[in-house]
Amino acid sequence: MGSSTRYGLAGIAALALLAIVHWLRDKALPPEPTRDYLLGVLPNFAAAIAITFVLLSVWADQNKDARPAAARRAFRISAAISGTGLIAWELFQMSSKRLVFDPHDLGATLIGVGVAGVVFSAIKQR
Repeated sequence: MGSSTRYGLAGIAALALLAIVHWLRDKALPPEPTRDYLLGVLPNFAAAIAITFVLLSVWADQNKDARPAAARRAFRISAAISGTGLIAWELFQMSSKRLVFDPHDLGATLIGVGVAGVVFSAIKQR
Protein backbone atom coordinates (compact mmCIF):
# COMPACT_ATOMS: atom_id res chain seq x y z
CA MET A 1 0.00 0.00 0.00
CA GLY A 2 1.40 3.36 -1.01
CA SER A 3 2.00 6.21 1.38
CA SER A 4 -0.71 8.40 -0.19
CA THR A 5 -3.22 5.60 0.40
CA ARG A 6 -2.16 5.18 4.04
CA TYR A 7 -2.34 8.92 4.65
CA GLY A 8 -5.68 9.10 2.84
CA LEU A 9 -7.10 6.30 4.98
CA ALA A 10 -5.97 8.11 8.14
CA GLY A 11 -7.73 11.24 6.87
CA ILE A 12 -10.89 9.27 6.06
CA ALA A 13 -10.86 7.71 9.54
CA ALA A 14 -10.66 11.17 11.10
CA LEU A 15 -13.49 12.38 8.84
CA ALA A 16 -15.55 9.36 9.92
CA LEU A 17 -14.96 10.32 13.56
CA LEU A 18 -16.05 13.86 12.73
CA ALA A 19 -19.23 12.59 11.06
CA ILE A 20 -20.04 10.33 14.03
CA VAL A 21 -19.55 13.21 16.46
CA HIS A 22 -21.86 15.47 14.45
CA TRP A 23 -24.43 12.67 14.26
CA LEU A 24 -24.30 12.25 18.04
CA ARG A 25 -24.55 16.02 18.58
CA ASP A 26 -27.78 16.04 16.58
CA LYS A 27 -29.32 13.39 18.85
CA ALA A 28 -31.55 14.55 21.69
CA LEU A 29 -29.49 12.94 24.45
CA PRO A 30 -30.03 13.67 28.13
CA PRO A 31 -27.36 15.95 29.62
CA GLU A 32 -24.16 14.22 30.68
CA PRO A 33 -21.19 16.51 31.42
CA THR A 34 -18.33 14.31 30.19
CA ARG A 35 -20.09 13.25 27.00
CA ASP A 36 -21.25 16.81 26.31
CA TYR A 37 -17.72 18.12 26.78
CA LEU A 38 -16.24 15.50 24.44
CA LEU A 39 -18.92 16.12 21.82
CA GLY A 40 -18.02 19.81 22.08
CA VAL A 41 -14.29 19.45 21.49
CA LEU A 42 -14.02 16.31 19.35
CA PRO A 43 -14.86 18.14 16.09
CA ASN A 44 -11.70 20.22 16.43
CA PHE A 45 -9.66 17.17 17.40
CA ALA A 46 -10.90 15.14 14.42
CA ALA A 47 -10.64 18.07 11.99
CA ALA A 48 -7.00 18.70 12.95
CA ILE A 49 -6.16 15.10 12.07
CA ALA A 50 -8.32 14.98 8.95
CA ILE A 51 -7.02 18.20 7.40
CA THR A 52 -3.41 17.19 8.07
CA PHE A 53 -3.76 13.79 6.41
CA VAL A 54 -5.87 14.96 3.48
CA LEU A 55 -3.19 17.54 2.61
CA LEU A 56 -0.42 15.00 3.18
CA SER A 57 -2.18 12.42 1.03
CA VAL A 58 -2.38 14.84 -1.88
CA TRP A 59 1.30 15.71 -1.47
CA ALA A 60 2.33 12.03 -1.27
CA ASP A 61 0.34 11.22 -4.41
CA GLN A 62 2.23 13.93 -6.29
CA ASN A 63 5.61 12.92 -4.82
CA LYS A 64 5.61 9.12 -4.96
CA ASP A 65 9.41 8.82 -4.85
CA ALA A 66 9.95 11.31 -2.02
CA ARG A 67 12.52 10.53 0.63
CA PRO A 68 11.47 10.14 4.27
CA ALA A 69 12.92 13.55 5.18
CA ALA A 70 10.72 15.19 2.54
CA ALA A 71 7.67 13.33 3.88
CA ARG A 72 8.42 14.55 7.41
CA ARG A 73 8.74 18.10 6.13
CA ALA A 74 5.46 17.77 4.21
CA PHE A 75 3.79 16.40 7.34
CA ARG A 76 5.01 19.35 9.42
CA ILE A 77 3.73 21.80 6.80
CA SER A 78 0.37 20.00 6.56
CA ALA A 79 0.03 19.93 10.35
CA ALA A 80 0.94 23.63 10.55
CA ILE A 81 -1.69 24.52 7.94
CA SER A 82 -4.28 22.44 9.77
CA GLY A 83 -3.49 23.81 13.22
CA THR A 84 -3.13 27.41 12.09
CA GLY A 85 -6.38 27.34 10.13
CA LEU A 86 -8.40 25.81 12.95
CA ILE A 87 -6.91 28.14 15.55
CA ALA A 88 -7.57 31.15 13.31
CA TRP A 89 -11.19 30.00 12.95
CA GLU A 90 -11.56 29.74 16.72
CA LEU A 91 -10.07 33.19 17.23
CA PHE A 92 -12.32 34.61 14.51
CA GLN A 93 -15.30 33.35 16.51
CA MET A 94 -14.41 35.85 19.24
CA SER A 95 -15.43 38.67 16.89
CA SER A 96 -18.79 37.13 15.99
CA LYS A 97 -22.07 37.57 17.81
CA ARG A 98 -23.49 34.29 16.46
CA LEU A 99 -20.47 32.00 16.78
CA VAL A 100 -19.22 30.73 20.14
CA PHE A 101 -15.53 30.85 21.07
CA ASP A 102 -14.41 27.97 23.28
CA PRO A 103 -10.80 27.90 24.53
CA HIS A 104 -11.09 24.14 24.98
CA ASP A 105 -11.42 23.87 21.20
CA LEU A 106 -7.93 25.39 20.92
CA GLY A 107 -6.57 22.66 23.18
CA ALA A 108 -8.43 19.96 21.25
CA THR A 109 -6.91 21.28 18.01
CA LEU A 110 -3.39 21.12 19.45
CA ILE A 111 -3.97 17.63 20.81
CA GLY A 112 -5.35 16.58 17.40
CA VAL A 113 -2.21 17.84 15.67
CA GLY A 114 -0.13 15.93 18.23
CA VAL A 115 -2.11 12.74 17.65
CA ALA A 116 -1.65 13.25 13.91
CA GLY A 117 2.10 13.23 14.58
CA VAL A 118 1.83 9.93 16.43
CA VAL A 119 -0.27 8.45 13.62
CA PHE A 120 2.20 9.73 11.02
CA SER A 121 5.07 8.08 12.88
CA ALA A 122 3.14 4.81 12.99
CA ILE A 123 2.18 4.70 9.30
CA LYS A 124 5.02 6.45 7.46
CA GLN A 125 7.09 4.65 4.87
CA ARG A 126 10.17 3.02 6.38
